[in-house]
Amino acid sequence: MEKEKLRDEVEAVYKWDLSKIYKTKEELEKDTTLVQDLTKEMLTYKDHLMDNSTVLQEATDKYFNLMRIIDKLVVYSEMKFHEDMQISENEALTGKISKMLDEISEKLAFYTPELLKHDYKDVEKYIEENKNLKKYQFTFEKLFREKEHVLSLKEEEMMARLGEVFSIASDTFHMIDDVNLSFDNIKNEKGQEVELTNSNYTNFLKSKDRNVRKAAFNSLYKSYMQFKNTFASLLKGNIKSNFFVSKTRKYNSPLEMYLFDDYIDKKLYLELIEKVNKNLDINHDYMKVRKKILGLDSLHMYDVYAPLVDNIAKEYSYEEAKEIVINALKPLGEDYIKNLTYLFDNNCIDVYHNKNKRSGAYSWGSYDTMPYVLLNFEGEFNDVSTIAHELGHSMHSLYSNKNRPYHDHGYPIFLAEIASTVNEILLNKYCSENAKTKEEKAYYLNNLLEMFRSTLIRQTMFAEFELKIHDLEEEGESLTEELISNTYYEINKKYFGEDVISDDEIKVEWARIPHFYTSFYVFKYATGISAAAKIAGDILEKKEGALENYIEFLSSGGSDYPLEILKKVGIDMANDDTIDKALDMFKNTLEEFKKLT
Repeated sequence: MEKEKLRDEVEAVYKWDLSKIYKTKEELEKDTTLVQDLTKEMLTYKDHLMDNSTVLQEATDKYFNLMRIIDKLVVYSEMKFHEDMQISENEALTGKISKMLDEISEKLAFYTPELLKHDYKDVEKYIEENKNLKKYQFTFEKLFREKEHVLSLKEEEMMARLGEVFSIASDTFHMIDDVNLSFDNIKNEKGQEVELTNSNYTNFLKSKDRNVRKAAFNSLYKSYMQFKNTFASLLKGNIKSNFFVSKTRKYNSPLEMYLFDDYIDKKLYLELIEKVNKNLDINHDYMKVRKKILGLDSLHMYDVYAPLVDNIAKEYSYEEAKEIVINALKPLGEDYIKNLTYLFDNNCIDVYHNKNKRSGAYSWGSYDTMPYVLLNFEGEFNDVSTIAHELGHSMHSLYSNKNRPYHDHGYPIFLAEIASTVNEILLNKYCSENAKTKEEKAYYLNNLLEMFRSTLIRQTMFAEFELKIHDLEEEGESLTEELISNTYYEINKKYFGEDVISDDEIKVEWARIPHFYTSFYVFKYATGISAAAKIAGDILEKKEGALENYIEFLSSGGSDYPLEILKKVGIDMANDDTIDKALDMFKNTLEEFKKLT
């Protein structure tokens, strides 16, 4: 039986090099000491922040310099921990940095309340007389917009102390999901006994052998069923934290709170759900096509990922994946490809799974590091697509870091999934257009269909579920495991339609979705693919200014509200038909696929 590799057994060329951030423990300790020193300096501005424009500028400069170093420490400690989550030394480091961050947040909690005691006109006056404050104008504008939600100094200090408490549900979920949870072994297509993990589960779910798919499905959900009450308790705790914070900060709801920073009206969230619900017949039709091509009398949940067209290249090496991604993204220009190639060639990507490594994939980094990518590469086309996706995030960060100062380099979370999805669309379009046979073209069209199903449809389904369980909490319902599971089950049945049997096991699928601990985030995948579909289409059609506008979009960081930044690429999502056109692309791709098959 093939076993998981240990970290030391993975070749260095396939591992990220975090020594580029900190070569030694002494370097790291030097920054932790610097953080403590800068914190002491910051405290000298307490009760004097608005004495004059020079004091405000100095304090704000020091504040962001401090946050810049802390970001670097957090990124390093967390990524080091994710390499092998059973190494106690790395876990201790994350705890140490997290505790330090909470303590500093508590000490610096004076900054915002003290600033907001004043009228914004006072700040504008200081900006006029001190040109060095001009760069912070949008930062101050956003801050004063939050004025009614900022608490007193003592209350802000208390909320800062509670930061670690609020993260317990998420931290516990990841520890159980990534380290403690284990699954029964299954037999692969060759009849060999293999170890099932969260990392390779999706690959088994895409097996052509229905017995393998069913075995993987049953093994995985058997374990989640055993811990369903624990997961329900964690999710319930996270939701209660959301309501506590939103009520304390005088928001009407957690949804409003989580959309506030991005200046997004909840109308857009509700419209997304409404528009997708009105077009669920497209997904239902896709399921009918799937059922027919697979030749099944009944389509179960373990069949909805099965390949409809034989994979032309059954297994990709990482080197093949790299070449495909680079070629597919060439429409984004020479400079983009040059920077992309640098990330590939300089140990910025942690490629393969090893024992106790964090599951899934992400892109992360700080202002003073290169963007890093965590993968769990298994050799399927989905893994190739994941590389393109995560490097989309990395390139967004790279361009933002290069073109914006630290205080507004971070792009709004609402925009976070656009660049990644542009890359996925370009990848599938490239592979489809370069297909040598009708079957190969159908294969890549099917991948594009899966992208729309899994991102536009599935993430909207998650968004609807997330909104519903928050509504149930607000209505005074007790969020038992049974209520959570039944709520998810009914929504799942609606989204998949009558041609899919919603197996009982799928009732607890919510228990394995980590994004539910980053509340009201999943809908941004759906709006992201909607925007990405238009951007990718414009670039491929070589519309005048499309590429230049996109690079400007990537370089904008957080210099404006997200809907305003989107206007740089000709999208007014609050008022236009971007979501409708994405649904049309899903429908048109399905029609093209049906003709081929």
